[in-house]
Amino acid sequence: MTPLTLSSSADAPRQAARLVARTVRLDADTLARMPGGISSLAGDNARVWMHPSAQLIAHGVAARLELPRGIEGGVAWVQEVLSSIGAADAVGRPGCGPVALGALPFDRTEPAALIVPAQLVGAAPDGTAWVTTIGEGAAPAPHLERAEAHRRSPDSFTLKSALPHDEWCGRIAHAVADIQRGDLSKVVVARAVDVEANRPIVVEEVLRRLTALYPSCAIFHFDGFLGASPELLLSRRARAVSSHPLAGTYAVSADVDADRRFSEVLRRSAKDQREHRFVVEAVAAALAPECTSLDVPGEPSILSLRNVMHLGTPIHGELKDAAPDALTLAARLHPTPAVCGTPREAAEAWLGAHEGIRRGLYAGLVGWVDARGDGDWFIGIRSATVDGARARMVAGVGVVAGSSPEAELVETQLKLQAMLAAIIRP
Repeated sequence: MTPLTLSSSADAPRQAARLVARTVRLDADTLARMPGGISSLAGDNARVWMHPSAQLIAHGVAARLELPRGIEGGVAWVQEVLSSIGAADAVGRPGCGPVALGALPFDRTEPAALIVPAQLVGAAPDGTAWVTTIGEGAAPAPHLERAEAHRRSPDSFTLKSALPHDEWCGRIAHAVADIQRGDLSKVVVARAVDVEANRPIVVEEVLRRLTALYPSCAIFHFDGFLGASPELLLSRRARAVSSHPLAGTYAVSADVDADRRFSEVLRRSAKDQREHRFVVEAVAAALAPECTSLDVPGEPSILSLRNVMHLGTPIHGELKDAAPDALTLAARLHPTPAVCGTPREAAEAWLGAHEGIRRGLYAGLVGWVDARGDGDWFIGIRSATVDGARARMVAGVGVVAGSSPEAELVETQLKLQAMLAAIIRP
């Protein structure tokens, strides 16, 4: 089947109505033939979303949903298109039926696209699993095939910073000076490191390592962009909505007692608390108009990962009856001060003039939305873009008054370890 290409025209729902989706439950015998669960289907060409709340493995393309003006041009039509696809859903869980998934750029105006897969295999936290197939006129039969690695992994690597350390630290000092002058309150500055291997990087193996190292994170792969994001921007299940903004970072050690002390240092850090408060206030202000109730804790908690700990605030709300779908809500939140800065316009202008790299999908949106409007959207951090034997990894730091360039450099090195540990196997 030739994939449909749709954009935000009035004709898109009519074209989408040519498609038919069929969702059926996967029985115990079928699942038993998948050691490790549905992740065994996640080969290099699969689009992958693995998180404790939902697991989705996608193959093929039934429709490509183009956003020529990025999310700034509007995304509400995506859910309308999904709702126009004829669907027979025997399972009825979030992620069943027609689903659009993918990664969207950091820059709200950059052209982008989401994919409605020809086949999507999903699993819920309680073990319920399903497969959705989509075709024109009729849904094809499912085709479940375990991924097999046919390539040798690379065993030699070179690393190079996109900018020398001294130059990058100079940009941080520039940002601090501009903040102290009052031009802005916070700016998130990214740093890129390039990896070149002696053979093409095997995406399937990288995803497997990320899943083992960061089981609580969202593990994703969309057309070469992959990672393990800890930061939930927006999740919607019917009227329940949640977000878990992160800002403020400290290293994790192998000593439990030391980590307990470090977490208290992070909690008491005026610099990190200020950086975190900017993000929480922005997320709460954006969600409040769409909610009948919104719970925003007064103090952040600690989210501890394998190599770093963050200040995090879990936000939960109850949406109004006519509230938008998950993607539309996520697009309204993006970019938060956690990945851009505040005020947003001033931070965006500063980054355009001084950051010195093109972010692309880094710190954009990664996730999925279904025809019901349910979905999960995380921020595309702890990520890399893989192209054959090359990979570019990016990490960002929030710069506020009092930030130290040398300390911010160390923080990027800590954050980059997430992808380095998964990609580099000498």
